[in-house]
Amino acid sequence: MDSNDVIVLVEDPIKNLAETAQPEGGGGDGGGACTTKPHIRTFKDFKSKIREPEKKEKTSSSSSLELEYCTKVPQRLLSDVKDAEVYYVPQVISFGPYHHGKPHLQEGETLKLKLAATYFREFVLLEDEIYNRICSDIEALRKCYNGTSTEKYTDEELSVMLLMDGCALLGYILCVWLGYHEEYGIRYQDLSRIQQDALLLENQLPYRLLHNHIMNKSNHACTFMFLEFFGMADKSFFKAGLESIENSMPCRHILDLYRKNFLGDERSFSLTHSESTATVKKGLESVGDVKDLVMASFRNVKELMTAGIRIKPSPTRYLRDVSFTSYGIIACLRLPPITIDSSTKKLFLNLIAYEMSSDVSYDFISYLRFLDSLIDNADDVKELQSAGILQNNLDTHEQVADFFNSVLQPGVELRCLQRCESQNSEVHEKSL
Repeated sequence: MDSNDVIVLVEDPIKNLAETAQPEGGGGDGGGACTTKPHIRTFKDFKSKIREPEKKEKTSSSSSLELEYCTKVPQRLLSDVKDAEVYYVPQVISFGPYHHGKPHLQEGETLKLKLAATYFREFVLLEDEIYNRICSDIEALRKCYNGTSTEKYTDEELSVMLLMDGCALLGYILCVWLGYHEEYGIRYQDLSRIQQDALLLENQLPYRLLHNHIMNKSNHACTFMFLEFFGMADKSFFKAGLESIENSMPCRHILDLYRKNFLGDERSFSLTHSESTATVKKGLESVGDVKDLVMASFRNVKELMTAGIRIKPSPTRYLRDVSFTSYGIIACLRLPPITIDSSTKKLFLNLIAYEMSSDVSYDFISYLRFLDSLIDNADDVKELQSAGILQNNLDTHEQVADFFNSVLQPGVELRCLQRCESQNSEVHEKSL
């Protein structure tokens, strides 16, 4: 596998949690009464708990970020998506208040304590110092979550929750880097499931919490750590990704950071793979123009190729790197390479939900709409795979075609039309 490939390495959701991460006194079964100890609500309890693993091991071994909301999945999507809980609810660990305390995540609470303790121990950090920084900003952090999701927590309870969850997330990344996961009984398949959980829209932690209060590092260090963890810090990241992403800072959470790097910055793409005499449409803001230009005469990939239009991979894997080049009698459509596997639907649905629930542009949705227009059936998938555009890690080409033809729910299309109408209305009013 190319080291520059951006592939989401996750597996289908499964119900069994990490077997060796059982809470004291037995764990809940996810549906019945919880027999575990109450959640940690005070800083004193938190300090005593994270130091317990350290004591046992010794015995046995002798820049200000802008405030943004961590949004929730729109109700329309929850209604449209079949088995919505599989795609939007964490399977192993909750981060933040939205799914905190759910019975099936009880074992995850014990695991989070171990991971948080690892983070403090490896970086020789003082929990008091981090806790005080969080407490001083708790009013703003509380407002990062919408609705009434934090009302039932006191300032101390919410501060402790965010302290433990943030340190657990960073401790998990550290464990993966250092290969410590086996020491905590985290199975390989659970590693990928926790990574899935970390990219769920309703499982996000404010970036200001991780960057300002816990890591207390530079933007570059924080950004690089997360993108390296998600396998996105390749050579192009150092040339354009880091600078362009941080120029568009602040990030809201790591799903937002993932989306930014997945899309790329349209300013970083030059006309390096086009001739000066060619007619070119580039950048994601022109994906709609490319779609209209290409699909006005052709219905799918097969028809494009039959007409002599070549399809080639773009120089980068950024989704914004889409272009259509016409040389008169011949033309070339370039698309970024992408991998489709069993984890892709969950990731894509959460990226869609993020764009629909926030004020960011519909750039990712626009990209999916274009691919949906190109792919009618398995033959189109086969041609894209032969062209080096699509890597299919599912069982059949038919499954990929069904995926692209179904991932955009009716509610998504309706919302896109409504936003377009709203934007057109604003432009018209300004012109009067």
